[in-house]
Order: sequence, then structure tokens, then C-alpha cells
Amino acid sequence: MNKKILILVIVLVAITGLAVLEVTNGVLSALAFDQISYNYSSKVWIPPTHPEDPTAGSLGGYYKIDGKGRDFNFFLQLTGAEKSESPLDYTADGLHGTGRIDQIKVTPGTVFSLLNKDVKDAMFNTLFKGNMNMTCAAWTGTTTFQNDGQTFGGNFTIHGVLTYWEGTYTLKRESFRILGTSDFIYHPNNQPSKAKRVQKSYYL
Repeated sequence: MNKKILILVIVLVAITGLAVLEVTNGVLSALAFDQISYNYSSKVWIPPTHPEDPTAGSLGGYYKIDGKGRDFNFFLQLTGAEKSESPLDYTADGLHGTGRIDQIKVTPGTVFSLLNKDVKDAMFNTLFKGNMNMTCAAWTGTTTFQNDGQTFGGNFTIHGVLTYWEGTYTLKRESFRILGTSDFIYHPNNQPSKAKRVQKSYYL
């Protein structure tokens, strides 16, 4: 075979292989994403647990995500929460997380959202899965998350000095905000028979 034709065939096979990988696994998306630095922040609001109680207060603050490619840092601070929460659960230092996106696939919806400068919509249109380690006050935790195009959510576990938490969460677009709902249990360490279930909503 002519050497130039052979090279062309090799290139075409390589391109075809990459195209198949992109369709099935998002390899090109991941390679491109690995070169991108990003920094994003937004407000967060947690409604009162008992809104019918006029003395019940809500919590507000902000979160920030920054990183490059698959590796990222997460920070959450709730203004004034340290005044009402136990120092074992929350301090003014906030919540810190380090995570990694294990898989990512950009879709046409991702590109369209970015062209319209809608970062939140781009996030919901991008397929990915990953994990994050968290520290806050006296506890540590882990979470895994995934957006499969139908559901955006994950699960988490938290190990505290006195208490253990375990649950799931989902994120949905609600107008210009993101609605997060969590369903979890908590109980004193090594005493699962005393577990209590909680469902909580918050806005990002």
C-alpha cells in the first residue's frame, strides 16, 4: 500500500476510534475539560425548618467551586450559622471539600447553554459523575454525585464526633435557582436503632 494512503487510513481509523469513544465515553470532552480552569460562586439559602413558626430562622451564605479539569475545590459558608450551631457541627471556617470528576461528557445542550452564558443550565446538560471528600468543624464526610441526563443527585455519609449521617440528595432547576432536596438519617455513633429521618430543602 502507498505510504501516504496508509498514513491516511491510520489517521481515519484514529479519528473514527476517537469519534466512537466520544459518543460512548466522552473521551474528547474529558481531554478538553482537563485543560480548563474555572471559578464559580453563588448564593445559597436554607429555608426555616418550621416556616409556620415566626421565631424560626433561615440560613444564608455562599458557595464557591474552583479548579482545573477534573480536580476541584469546594467551599461553603453560612453567615452567622456558627452562633446557633454546635462547634462540633459548624464553625465560621465553613465547609471545605476536595473532589474529582471521574467521567464527563459534553452534550449539544452544554454548548448551547454556554453560548447563552447560562452556567447552571450547562451543568444540568453535561453528563458526569464524581466524588468529593468534605471537612467541617469536627466532622468528615464523603459524597458521590452523578448527572445521567435524567437525574442529578448523589449520596453522602458524614462521620462526626458523636453522630453519624447518611443520605441522598437531588438537584433540580427551578426558574433561575437550583432546588436541592435531601433525605437522610442520623443517629449517635454505633447506635443505629436511635436513627431519625430528616427531609430538607435548600436553594443554590
